[in-house]
Amino acid sequence: MHNISPLFLHNMAKIPMSGPQWCFRQNKQTRFAKDPYGRDRQQDRLGAGRTGRSQRCNPYMQDPLAKYRDVQQSPLLVMIISDLHPHTIVEEPGFVQFFQSIMYDCPSANVILSELQTLFLKTTGFVQDQLERVHNVTLTCEVWKTTARKTYMTTSCHLIDDGWTRKSLVLETTPLPEEYEPSNVVLQLLRIAKNWRVENKIKVVVTNVGHIEKEMEKCGWEHIACFACSLDEVFKLTLILSSDWKTLVQRCCDIVEYFSQNVKAQSQLKEAQSKRHLSSYNLVECQADKWISSLQILERIEAQREAISEVLINVSKVELLLSEHEHNNINKAILCLRAFQCVVRAKTAKRYSLLSDIIPQVEEIKKKLTELQQSQNEFAKEITRACDYHFRKIIETDWVTLSTALDLRYRDIVLSEKEKTTGIKNKIICELDGVREVLFRQPKLLRQPKLFRQPTLYRQPDKFEESLNRYFKQAMLPRHWDPLAVWNFPKNEDLDLSEVARKYLTVVSTAVPVDVAYDIEKAKLVASRRSSLYPEHLNMMLFLNSNSPYLREQRSSIPHNLLENLKI
Repeated sequence: MHNISPLFLHNMAKIPMSGPQWCFRQNKQTRFAKDPYGRDRQQDRLGAGRTGRSQRCNPYMQDPLAKYRDVQQSPLLVMIISDLHPHTIVEEPGFVQFFQSIMYDCPSANVILSELQTLFLKTTGFVQDQLERVHNVTLTCEVWKTTARKTYMTTSCHLIDDGWTRKSLVLETTPLPEEYEPSNVVLQLLRIAKNWRVENKIKVVVTNVGHIEKEMEKCGWEHIACFACSLDEVFKLTLILSSDWKTLVQRCCDIVEYFSQNVKAQSQLKEAQSKRHLSSYNLVECQADKWISSLQILERIEAQREAISEVLINVSKVELLLSEHEHNNINKAILCLRAFQCVVRAKTAKRYSLLSDIIPQVEEIKKKLTELQQSQNEFAKEITRACDYHFRKIIETDWVTLSTALDLRYRDIVLSEKEKTTGIKNKIICELDGVREVLFRQPKLLRQPKLFRQPTLYRQPDKFEESLNRYFKQAMLPRHWDPLAVWNFPKNEDLDLSEVARKYLTVVSTAVPVDVAYDIEKAKLVASRRSSLYPEHLNMMLFLNSNSPYLREQRSSIPHNLLENLKI
């Protein structure tokens, strides 16, 4: 029998077993994914990708997030977090009566609050672990107001983990002064970045705050305006360029204002709608400088033109009646704004859209507007001019251009001209040269034991160009495919390029989730729910609402033993 060193046995005892036994012991679930070329690859649910050269798929590496996977969340707690209810809902008479009707004792508000606070601490640890394992993150900052006109800012962090899975994590929600300045926002962002230890990982910040670029430059951050806000800016500019647009929108707002302030007129409108079998839409006040709000009110006025005209004649408000020419202009304006809606609604299936989506979306909007111009729609001409003026500088920035070039769905859009191709290639090669220094400075948390670490190949600059040329020759992906999938299984010589792609594909295009940004009803619901929360619990609830689903165990169906799951 061979002599075995006691030190070797001691070290081996510390190493978890590998293979199927390890997976069984750790209860580690795996899934099968297809790469962009249809090949089946087994991929860890936690990700077996890489955030650096040394972080390779290793059967001896323990699941770093296993301690967070076992967090149990009862259906009641999930409902309160998902729907942003105050924890005191469990003591409201109607809720208590419902619980008693299904023969369960309703937990007290203090018990619910305690469970929320415990979950908050566990989720905070999970978020910290996620942030420590990546080199690049993007911050988004949404400034919003409650129904009581109090101002808050919600800061979120976006990253691509080592399994090439995108995560959007809310970090903090903090109050702002009523008359806040851009400097107040930046100071809060600096404090939040320092508290979460990501100040050196931030390159880009996306906000819905205007005139903040200079303050961002002082921090060394690139500021990108929220794309949803940019579309509103285009609409505002159109109202300035075209007096016809402005007059038309103002006339419609006057009609809406009259009905919203006159209860008798509202009642008569309901009767007129019922008599004509029209949908019972309310004419609510709109924000005249927001394109999606203006679109909604224009559509409702046009759909109910006969009912509205009847009521205005009955109440002797003839000056508010719209002429046939104005109704024709409303139809033209609706077609123009639906070009916006058609393009952005295609992205609402995902929570956030990528920065690389901006150029294709702008091109698609302009294409639809050009078609409208051919049918003698003068409003389309004005809004096209506004688009060209506003987006000209935005789509030429390095972050937007390079993120589009590294997105295999849209790569050829920015490589259509030879001069642009050369410039983009040189910029990516510069990024490749700089990525080596970043990857060699990995924290100990990301490194493997020397026994299992694979040797690192030193790459010369000429190898970078070869890697880039291989990427440029790849076939384009369909637009509905996940652009991250192509980078999940790079060859060894393309690892550096995949890290550059991770950096640029981490950036999102909006400061708020796209399903909220482009859906008025959902935006109103979210605003109402946020305003109903207690100020002292607002940060905790929005944090859990965004982040706790990552900890939630995936279940295909509701458990049969409801009583057991309702225990708090």
